[in-house]
Parts: sequence; C-alpha cells; structure tokens
Amino acid sequence: MYNIRWFLGWLLLCPAAAFAQAPGNNNAVASYVEALSNEEICRHVSMSILAINAATQEVIASYHPQTALLPASTLKLVTTGLSLLSLGSDYRYRTSLYYDGTIADSTLSGNLYVAGGGDPTFGSPDSIATPVDEVFTDWVAALKANGVNRVAGDIIADDTFFGAAETPDSWMWGDIGNYYGARPSGLSFHENAYRAVLTPGLQEGDKAALRSYYPYIPGAEFVNEVTTGAPGSGNQAMIYNSPFSVRQRLTGTIPVNRDSTIAEGSNNSSAYTCIYYFSEFLRRQGIRFDGALRVVSAPEIPSAPRTLAASHLSPPLKEIASATNKTSNNFFAETLLKTIGLQRKQNASYDSSLTAVHDLLDSMQVPASGFRMADGSGLSRRNYASAQFMVDYLMRMYNSAAYKDFSYTLATPGDRGTFSTLLRSSPHKKRLHAKSGSMGGVRCYAGYVENPRGTIIFAIFINNFNYKISDIQPKIEKFLALLAGL
Repeated sequence: MYNIRWFLGWLLLCPAAAFAQAPGNNNAVASYVEALSNEEICRHVSMSILAINAATQEVIASYHPQTALLPASTLKLVTTGLSLLSLGSDYRYRTSLYYDGTIADSTLSGNLYVAGGGDPTFGSPDSIATPVDEVFTDWVAALKANGVNRVAGDIIADDTFFGAAETPDSWMWGDIGNYYGARPSGLSFHENAYRAVLTPGLQEGDKAALRSYYPYIPGAEFVNEVTTGAPGSGNQAMIYNSPFSVRQRLTGTIPVNRDSTIAEGSNNSSAYTCIYYFSEFLRRQGIRFDGALRVVSAPEIPSAPRTLAASHLSPPLKEIASATNKTSNNFFAETLLKTIGLQRKQNASYDSSLTAVHDLLDSMQVPASGFRMADGSGLSRRNYASAQFMVDYLMRMYNSAAYKDFSYTLATPGDRGTFSTLLRSSPHKKRLHAKSGSMGGVRCYAGYVENPRGTIIFAIFINNFNYKISDIQPKIEKFLALLAGL
C-alpha cells in the first residue's frame, strides 16, 4: 500500500508550485512580501521568494521565484539531503591503522600506516567527534596487544581516499586561507584547520604577537603582519596561504582592548599533522619510534602485506549532516559532496561529484533550471539557485524516504550555530526547521514550517544589498515569523 507522501511524490512530476494559483492578498505573508518589495531598502536588491503549502500546493507568497541568485550556505541543504539519500543515514567513515613487517622482541621491524577513509570528524573539535586522544589510546592498546613497544620503521599517512586534493577554482583567494576555506582530504585532522592566538600591542598601530596555534603544522612558516586596531574595531585578522606552499600569512588588525583574539586558518598538510600527533602520542605512551613521517598522496602497490591493527568509525552520516547544517560547517559539506561522487561515480573529483549531484536531482525529477552548483558548501560565488528550484528540491525531499533524517539535520531557532538568536520574540519559532546562508551582500533562508495549516516549504534569497545585515535581517525575520504564525 502506498502512503500519501509517496503518492504526492509520484503526482508532482512538474515543479512544485506549477499546479498552484498565484497568491492572493488574503494572507499576511503575501501582503507583507508585496509591501516589502516596494520598500526603499529593497528597490536596489535582488530577491527571490516562494512559500507553498506542501499538501495543497497553495502558494502562500511569491516574488520573482524563477530568479537565480547566490544561495550561500542554503546550498548545504542540497549536499546534506542528497548524501542521506545516496549513502544512507547510518553511513560511517573508517580510519584504519595498519602495519607491515615482522614483530620480534617487542619491536616492529616495519612501518605503521594511518589510512584515511575521508572522515571529516577525525580530530575535529565538534561535539559529535570522538576526542582524538581516545582514538589514539585505542590504537596504542592494539599495538601493545600485538606485542609492539618499538617501531623500527616509518609512520606513513595514506591520504589517497579521495584522490588528488582539490580546492574549487571558483573559491576566492581571500577565503581559502581561512578555516571556512579548508579543503577536504582523505585523511583529515581538526577539520583541516588551525586556531592561532593573537595578542594585541599596548596601543593602536603596534604589532600584534602570535602567541600560539593548534594543531601544530610541521614545516609551516608564519608571516605575522597583524597590527593592533582601535578599541571596539573587532577581529579583522585574515589568513592567506596557498595549497602549494607551507607559508601562512596573517594580516589585518585585532582590537587593542582584548587580552587575545583567535584567527582560524586552513591547513593543507592535515595528513602530516595527523601522523605527527600520533607519533607524539606513541612516545608519551612509551612506544619508541625510530623512523620518519611520510605522506602518500597517490595509490601505490604495497611492497609487503599489511595487517589491520585497529580502526575507528566516524559518527553516523545523520549526525555529520546535522552538524553540517546546524553549524554551517563548510568542511563537512565539501567532504559529503566528494563522498557522493566517490560512491556514485567511483571518482571524488569535483567534476565527478557535481555530475553525481545532477544525476540524483534528475532521478528525483527536480528541474535544474535556475540552479548551478560549483561546490558543496555554498562558499563559491558561482553557485546559483532560485527560490523555485529550492522549493522544488525541498518538496522532493519532503516526499522521500530520507525526510525524517533530513528534517533532523535542520536548525530550529535557539539551536547552536547560526540559529542561536533567530526569532527570539516569536511564540511560534519552534515551528521553523531551516538553513540560513550568508556572505557579503547575501542573506538567505530555506526550509520548512510546521504549523496548524500543514507543512509550508519556503525559500527567501536576498542578494546584492549594500546595507548592514542589521538593516536586512529584521525584514527576513518578520517574513519567517509570519510564516510560523499562519
């Protein structure tokens, strides 16, 4: 017997709003959108808005729904939803410890291999991740159980799971050096990012000091050009680096009236960093290590048989997707995109992964007009989506077997991350389950509202505004509050 959700999914062979009549002025949301479009602040911006009732297809509100705009991090809805559909909510990444050679007199005459399986949470500070010292403790116990108290060989990081490391060519130079521009890798560590602690000088204009950073990046060269800014000037520190260099250039200013400020950069040597910390952990646990640290970035034929000593599983994909959406984690999103490509195309390149996404959208009968995808996180300014596309996609997810898990990944006002202060005064705020997106001149929201009238699917994209966020955000929040209050 087919349930009603399956039947609706079968019935809607055309875009979700195609069956509906244009919205009338008989609801507060439609009236507000019409008034908003005529406000002075919105005359010089680009907007695409659509809200429909999922069951009846009634259009609640609509304004240029076909206009394709930058979706920013609302694009993560596509990446996370398709990963749940393609991989399953229980999918887990595996990171393994192998050894080769022989063991005699408590000495391994061979190498240790840390083989990455793409786990974006390995060594991550996120609460869903297993603390890395717990993982290393298990691995040391496994080595000792095999009689190993000394390693007379190398520790080798196998970083080949996703193939050659890539940074999307559409990412801006000012983004890739910062933590939110960290590229995915087969063996990651601490989300392929680091936190630098900067201390201001005594007065404005003084050079700021780089006090410390974590995790340590072997061989990295830091060029610190950060200076001390005026009181209340905020954290204006930026980090620039290149995938082809170990140099980290820190620029900008930090305010004089703080004890310290955190700047977060991307780490392009994450596999090396991982085995560096593992080697240090071995020494602290009394296992002597005599060899070198090496990274293998291209598949190679083993010169000797390898034995599995231990392995570590990531949290289930459902939890990773939830952290991706609720904290807007770019690194997790890019990893999920590459995993889709590897699973469906046996190739994790961006070209293959994006092709896999479009294949999935085709199989869901989501029209691709008004949609262009260049990465998994929304960081690229070559991403485009219309409110119509997003609502069509969210409708298909609503009618899919993955909807329950997908809904779990969405934020509700008051959750951690970008929704922590959203709709503070709305009595109906818990009806909202959505994702936000923001970058320079861009503010977007998309998702679901569960209210007594049923489920409302919506998207509101606002681009190209030359105003403060504080001028635009209240306009959007009133739209969301009205949807929730219907």
